[in-house]
Formats: sequence, structure tokens, C-alpha cells
Amino acid sequence: MSEVIGKTWSLCPVCLHKLPAERIVEGDNVYLSKECEKHGKFKTLIWRGADHYKKLLKFEPGRKGAKVRQTASKGGCPWDCGLCPGHKQDTCLAVMEITNRCNLNCRACFASSGGGYIYEPGIKTIKEMYGMLLKGSKPVCVQISGGEPTVREDLPEIVSLGKRMGIDYIELNTNGIRLAEDPEYLRLLKQAGLDALYLSFDGLSPSVYRKISGANLLSSKKRAVENCAEAGIGVVLVPKIIKDINLDQVGRIIAFAKKWIPTVKGVHFQPLSYFGRYPDEPRDDDRVTIPDLLHAIEVQTDGEVKADNFIPTSCPDVHCDARCLSILLEDGKLLSLTSLSQSPGPSCTDIPKTIRESVASLWKLNPPQRGAPRTAPCKCKAGSWMEVVERATENYLTISTMAFQDVWNIDLERLEKCCIHEVTPDLRLIPFCAFNVTSISGESPYRHQVLSKYAK
Repeated sequence: MSEVIGKTWSLCPVCLHKLPAERIVEGDNVYLSKECEKHGKFKTLIWRGADHYKKLLKFEPGRKGAKVRQTASKGGCPWDCGLCPGHKQDTCLAVMEITNRCNLNCRACFASSGGGYIYEPGIKTIKEMYGMLLKGSKPVCVQISGGEPTVREDLPEIVSLGKRMGIDYIELNTNGIRLAEDPEYLRLLKQAGLDALYLSFDGLSPSVYRKISGANLLSSKKRAVENCAEAGIGVVLVPKIIKDINLDQVGRIIAFAKKWIPTVKGVHFQPLSYFGRYPDEPRDDDRVTIPDLLHAIEVQTDGEVKADNFIPTSCPDVHCDARCLSILLEDGKLLSLTSLSQSPGPSCTDIPKTIRESVASLWKLNPPQRGAPRTAPCKCKAGSWMEVVERATENYLTISTMAFQDVWNIDLERLEKCCIHEVTPDLRLIPFCAFNVTSISGESPYRHQVLSKYAK
């Protein structure tokens, strides 16, 4: 027995044709169902726990739309990306890709690095991209990404340029290999104004990295964190979660993060999305949904962090992400400050601005801390509220997750609320999932069409 709980639009996984779709409940699961005249029916799991799915709807805020609009509405979502007048959300984080080269060839890669051409925009183009972002809402938060950005020798110059132009926050999306081997290069990035590292960190055992990246990178990951502690740069650990490879390591990753507070500011889990380069065509059993991840966190931390501690940011669609803010207490335990069951829902009138300000402050190590990981001493009475307040200024950890949409589960109503936007060399802002979505055969409506035009 199926219950239809919503209607939307989606894409055919084969031909990318726009299709009407339904959100349906069967048992305790929520699915997206659609049918293409040429390629048949598709039904994809999007959530485990129908009541939880419905409960999150109370967090849906009113939306003002994006400040920057570069394209007109012609073909309808998702064919007008730029942002078009129909887009409902402002930018909270702009992703700027500066290369598609990489020093790894991972089994799963959202960006599908490589691609048969070399994309590497020059300083003039990058300056224009920064300039366009500065016309939008403030503060401006930028993630420099790739490929692997550290393959560029002029990366410090790129960071410095952004800071001189007025970009408020710059983080580096990296695998950390060069930063583990070359502390001087990391020092130059810090000197240029880099605020934080967005460090891929898939687990705490060599086998995880061999399966995902083809090499044992564990020591490099740890050394990169150590070097960041020495340089005074905050780190967000970013595990790509693949069910049969590292879902069983989420608790260990959080435990590692705790040991490196305050250098490590957060852990941002990304369940595998099937776009770019991925191991196999997805089955429902392969999917790691947000509830699956939150359950694994609660079990593997022995209830120290509970699924109920996670709430949606309400910046994108309420089913796109979840976050928890915790304080590390003197006894080494995390005290979570967020609760789904006790939260009344969004009260802020400008959620994207709040998210930008949070990213620019919570993920930045300020003031810089040098040396080994430490827990700042607290002079307040143990167990007092003032102790919590004092410790919260430095000894905190954000734990979050975002479930990106692929061609099987893409919901265009969700896409219209996307707040993570790719800034392109032709000076557009394209929602992250629209930019990266690929058909079964690897065809993309945006990524390769845009970047290949600027190939060397």
C-alpha cells in the first residue's frame, strides 16, 4: 500500500528528460517515483523513517530568493541555471573549482576529476569569479575546490587575491597529501589568508583508503591535521560514506575529531551520491540516507551523540542536511546543544546569512593555536553554566551531513532551494547538484559543457 505525500519533478536517469515525480511512502520508507516514456519506471529510496521525514517539514522556512540573478527563465528548472528568477534561495557557500587535475584517481569522485581535458582558469578569470561573488550577499564564503587545488603552484596567490578583494572566508577542499608532505606550502597558504581546510577523511583504517582511493593515505591524513595544528589553520574532516566500506567508522572518526579539538572544528559526512565517478549503479540497499547515518552515529558513539541532536539548517531543503553543535567537556564527552524534539523550527528571517556567518566563524581557527592538540583550561566552577559558556568559545565540534542529489533521486523542488552554488568561469551560479548530476552514461547538463569550453 502506497501513500503519495508530495508531487514534484525529476529527471530520467537515462536521457535526463524532465519528468513528473511523486514522493511516496511504502512501509516506513519514502521513495521518489517517476516514469519516462522511453526508458520506463524508476523508484528510488530517499529516506528511511516516514514519520521523521514528515516531522522535518516544520523546519521549512519562508524564502526570499537569491540576491544575484544572471539568467532568464526559459526552459524551466533545471535548464536555466545561472541563478534564474525561479531559484528560491541565496548563496551560503560558493564552490570555485580551479583545476580538474588530481594527484589521486579515486573510485568515487563527485567532480569526476580528469575527464579528458585540463580545466585550469587563469588569475584573470578567477578575479572575475571573485568579483561576481562580491556582488552578492555578505559575508561571502568561498570553497576553493577541484580536482585537487594543491596541484597548482599559484594557489597561495589565488587565496591572497580573494582576501585582498574582500572575500570574507576561504576554505580549501583538499585530499591533504601535499599539505602533509610540505608544511612550508601550508604556511604560505595560511600567510595568504586561508581560513580553513575542508579535508577529505574517509576513515581510521588503511583498508578504507585502499578501497576508495587505491592507496593507504591514513598517515598522510593524520599528518595533514598535525601540520594544520602547527600552522594555526582550522580543519573540517569530510568523510565520504559508502555503506560497505566505512559506514562502520563514523564513531571512530568523531572520536579522532574530539582528540584534535580545537584544530578540528567539525566533521561533515557526505553519503555517496551517484554522480561523477562512482563504483556501481545504485541499489536501494546501497543507499546511506541521512537517518541511516544519524543512527550509525548514535550507536557508534554509545549515545554520546544522538540522532535527535541533529536538526536541518533550513537553508537548503529540510531533507538535504542535518547538523549538531556540541561542546567538549572536561571529561572528554560531547555535550550537544541541539535537539530535534525540542526545537520549535526556524525563527531566523535570513537563514542563508546566518549559515554564512556560522561557517565563517565556527570553521575558522581564531585565534590561531600552535602545537599539539589541546583542551583549553576552564577557570569556572565545574558543571556550572558559565563553564559551558567559556568552553563553547573554543572547545566545540560541529557534526553535520549533506545528502547530495543524483539523477535517480533528484527532486527539482529541493534543487530550487539549493544554497551551495558552483561559480563558473562564465560567471554563473549553478546549484551544486545540478552542476554535478550525470546520467547513467555520464552525460552532464552543466559540468563538462561549461568547463570544457575553458580547457587548456
